[in-house]
Amino acid sequence: MKKLSLIFGLIGILFSCQKPAPTSSENSIPYPNEEWKGVQGKTLVDSKPYFIGPPKAPEGAPNVLIILLDDAGYSNASSFGGVMQTPTFDRIGNEGIRYTHFSVAAVCSPSRGSILTGYNIHQIGTGIISEFATGYPGYNSQIDYSTPSIAKILTENGYATSAFGKWHNTPMEEASPAGPFESWPTGIWGFEYFWGFLGGETNQFHPLLYENTTPIETPKTNADGSTFHLSHGLADQAIKWLDNWKGLRDNPFFMYYAPGAVHAPIQVPEEWRDKYIGKFDEGWHAYRQELLERQKKLGLVPENAQLVKWPEVIPEWDSFSEEGKKYLSRQMEVNAAFMEHVDHHVGRVINRLEEMGELDNTLVIYLTADNGVTAEGTPTGTFSELLFQNGFPPLSMEQQLEKLEEFGGIEEWGGPHLANHYSVGWSYASSTPFQWTKQIASHFGGTIAATAIRYPKAIKAHGEWRRQFQNITDIVPTILEVTGVPTPDYVNGQKRKEYPGKSLTYAWNDPDAKTNHPTQYFEMTGFVGLYHEGWTISGKPYRVPWTVDPEALKNFDPLNTEWELYNVDEDPIQSVNLADQYPEKVKELEELFWKEAEKYDVFPIGGSMGRSLQPESNPQRAAKKHWELTPNVYRVPELAGPEIKSTNYEINAYMTTTTQTEGVIYAVGERLGGQALFIKEGRLRYSYSTLGLYWHDFDGNVKIPIGEVKITLKHTMKEARLNGPSLVEFFINDQKVGEMDITATVYAAFTGHETFDIGRDEGLPVNEEYESMGKFNFKNGTLHKVIFDIE
Repeated sequence: MKKLSLIFGLIGILFSCQKPAPTSSENSIPYPNEEWKGVQGKTLVDSKPYFIGPPKAPEGAPNVLIILLDDAGYSNASSFGGVMQTPTFDRIGNEGIRYTHFSVAAVCSPSRGSILTGYNIHQIGTGIISEFATGYPGYNSQIDYSTPSIAKILTENGYATSAFGKWHNTPMEEASPAGPFESWPTGIWGFEYFWGFLGGETNQFHPLLYENTTPIETPKTNADGSTFHLSHGLADQAIKWLDNWKGLRDNPFFMYYAPGAVHAPIQVPEEWRDKYIGKFDEGWHAYRQELLERQKKLGLVPENAQLVKWPEVIPEWDSFSEEGKKYLSRQMEVNAAFMEHVDHHVGRVINRLEEMGELDNTLVIYLTADNGVTAEGTPTGTFSELLFQNGFPPLSMEQQLEKLEEFGGIEEWGGPHLANHYSVGWSYASSTPFQWTKQIASHFGGTIAATAIRYPKAIKAHGEWRRQFQNITDIVPTILEVTGVPTPDYVNGQKRKEYPGKSLTYAWNDPDAKTNHPTQYFEMTGFVGLYHEGWTISGKPYRVPWTVDPEALKNFDPLNTEWELYNVDEDPIQSVNLADQYPEKVKELEELFWKEAEKYDVFPIGGSMGRSLQPESNPQRAAKKHWELTPNVYRVPELAGPEIKSTNYEINAYMTTTTQTEGVIYAVGERLGGQALFIKEGRLRYSYSTLGLYWHDFDGNVKIPIGEVKITLKHTMKEARLNGPSLVEFFINDQKVGEMDITATVYAAFTGHETFDIGRDEGLPVNEEYESMGKFNFKNGTLHKVIFDIE
């Protein structure tokens, strides 16, 4: 009996640990099929058919369109004081409302996850971009159905759903053509259709694109026959999808439209690049003051608003030579053209909805950025924007100009062959009236995005400001209220967490309403802040956002944050620090910050920096060490392939050759960052680009023998440090045939968009010698396999 009691006791414990099943009063998706209500007689004569169709959206439910641009400054748009012409964004606000204090996360992936789920960034594991995911719950880029996507909810409730453009919410280790596909847009995120790119950025002229989970060839032209550019192509594809939806579906749609603009590389068609010539010749100080005066006239900021002092860490405009100023002005001219260009093509989508008679039945939510304006271009701007992400120190103006000439001169700025980015001076100015930029989660310059909403069926105002503090987590509750779609209690059997945000509708027709989002924490790469009931505390930045220098990271100590205090109700631009006057308020808000951080899985503060400060947090470094790959393996994201950067490794390629054998053995990246081992004109070749900063090319006149051949590349670090130098040795059939030195290796990533390939070089070439040969596929011989062994 004792044994029997023990068994029943264990069974009781087991069942008590299981999740409770939904009750009849709870809403669970996916829904079971409705009851069949026909009649089944023995013959057709005494039978009555009944069709069970898919779920239907609530009667009268509107369409939903979210437009999310990338990295634009708060004051970029003309309706927020900018000189850049953004007629589409302006139209949405003119025919609806604009938000002065709509807050987002301080970098991209987190905001993109939050806007699609309605949860705080750490609740869904996106405390950092997916490329830098680490092994902590708030930072691992993993969601489940306890924090479901709005696309999943709407799809299960009868909506047609699609996503276009930049995704950036799939861990890049899972973004290869082999999957796993669960974290892709059409997986757990619930979209029916996806057309775009998976990473954080891409070359705008040569993007590596996917349709659903299938890699597709980059188009050569846009729909109108012009040379392909992604902002143009995305509008073409979205319009195509809308035409099919309108003609073939009988339900509302949800579209998530997220162009890669205006994220670096700053690239725009040549015919657009000169539209802003001379507009920025007076420099960033004059531009910043001009923006503030425009914002005062618009009523965006108070008449007595005063900008904070220009940071000493950002150079003064007059510290540069005339040649340097010309170079800096061109950077902003092209950036402005990029902004107008993408807004123009967003306008084509809006116009098509209007032609269809669907615009007024569509809730349009348009954000010009997913974070504050990017400041990762260094004080001088850069021809190769990943130098920053890899920890290289900023180049001087003289070095920038010298490198620019190597790549064709200033005429190439904005074209397909540079990974260019503009100076942080322009970034800081583009944050006007706020302080700081992208990454800096402590201040509004990093966390407030220009936002406009149009929905004439519920918003009666036209062109009015809404000054309530809101957060990106408020968008999903808004969509659910406006569409009438029931909020699920369970999704795929998992209990849904409560939403931290609230619907925005309360203030749509009441400009004086008190905010329904009284508290919001902020954290990003150790930068911390908190909004609470009209006050903010802002952790003083411990480093500048355009360097990840290890020395700067040593200053990181979240337990000893120096706080600034602002009364946002009276000082909406955070210009007067009141910390010394109200120390008790600082203490009160600091205690609240730690409570919110614990509640929303933010610990450990700075967990996003694991790959820099705690190498074992890097899943690629902890991944497989032995890879056997064939030419069927290509279009693999760099971070999903072998770790062949600042590491020791050996590569062995097995092939059968002829006198005519040529082509790529393996390649990763492109000319502005990458490496490739290849055979050309019967000789062994190897190229290594340290982000365009250094170029190494082996051509030791080593002839490739005919027959069964093994080519070995052995890479050995000379110094075990970030971007340290290395030695590369070459062997043919185990006999050494040459070696070369690498001045500096690449530690984090060769590019943000190119791929790892066997037997070809997809996308842009690593070595331009074979650019005219396309992918330079291995041919006139057989490449059997390439084996990578990583120490």
